[in-house]
Amino acid sequence: MAAVAVHKDIPVEKLKARVVTTIDESRPAWQSHFDVQVDLGERLGKREQIILFNSARKCEVHKLLSGEINFDYHLNAGG
Repeated sequence: MAAVAVHKDIPVEKLKARVVTTIDESRPAWQSHFDVQVDLGERLGKREQIILFNSARKCEVHKLLSGEINFDYHLNAGG
């Protein structure tokens, strides 16, 4: 959000995101739920709020966590 604010010349007083994670262990495959609360302060107009909120919703971390995640492990022998 900060990078977008600088790029779009949006003066911000507050940029805060809080993420609460819930894991549902009762399902066969564990599922995680992320509740993201974004606080942009009170001085921004509606347009600026939408721009910064959308930047949070479409950030690289969101892209990583919203898709299927796979891990490939490799043991390198000898270093």
